[in-house]
Amino acid sequence: MNSHTKVLLATDFSESAETLTDCLFALCPNIETEILLVHIVDEDNDANVPNKLKAVAAKLHKACYTNVSLSLPLLEGEVFQQIHELALSNNCDLVLVASHGKGFLRTTFMGSTTFDLARLSTYPLFIGSIHNEDGTQDPLLSKILIPTDFSKESLLALNFIRNLREHIEEVVFVHVIERSRSSEELENKISLAKQKLSELVEEVKIFGVKSSYIIEKGSASKKLRKISEELNVSLVVMAKTGGGLIKGLPLGSTSQNFALNTDRPLLLLPSMEEDD
Repeated sequence: MNSHTKVLLATDFSESAETLTDCLFALCPNIETEILLVHIVDEDNDANVPNKLKAVAAKLHKACYTNVSLSLPLLEGEVFQQIHELALSNNCDLVLVASHGKGFLRTTFMGSTTFDLARLSTYPLFIGSIHNEDGTQDPLLSKILIPTDFSKESLLALNFIRNLREHIEEVVFVHVIERSRSSEELENKISLAKQKLSELVEEVKIFGVKSSYIIEKGSASKKLRKISEELNVSLVVMAKTGGGLIKGLPLGSTSQNFALNTDRPLLLLPSMEEDD
């Protein structure tokens, strides 16, 4: 059973955005989930948008999701701001958007960026993308990468695993040690990380999910990007804030550097303060 009761799906009808419905099916298997469909228009209003939205709604209805509504009349303005305000005013606990190309700094949704939305979001934000060369999308929950620095924020991903444990095939935890002052300190950090990661792996195995861990040394964002590509992970789940590895989204942070360059579907979880 998923923990999301009301979801906003924002689409621009692009090839990447078309995958969002399948991602919604994976993240929200409960067919009673409320779904709000929205498309923000610019000055070049497409008169056919309402029909396109209705076509997306029909796909959801066909999958037995009956509680689907459309945000009409359509809104104009800063896309990320409009999506954010709609999510807040409708008490949405998950927002789905699409990324175009590698990373999500690229312009999307007619002139705005999902990066701006990521800065604002106080709710789980899913950024979908297509990384296979043939344009196909791997099952979203087949192999999930979870970066962790062992902070409370980084461990929020365990709730995600717990809620979808019947649908997740594999989880890989990653801890990156970016710096150490001596070889002795490095060995201590590795030893402590092994202990904590082993505990996480065992906890996830209790859920009936295959699990493993990786410890790396170096630049966290670069290592995470390399691992996600080498393992061909289907989804990365990480918190927006916390110490070290997932320290918010200000300029220069690891989470931002990773998010700007990854080509993998990404679920950003809000900080504990934002979620209150």
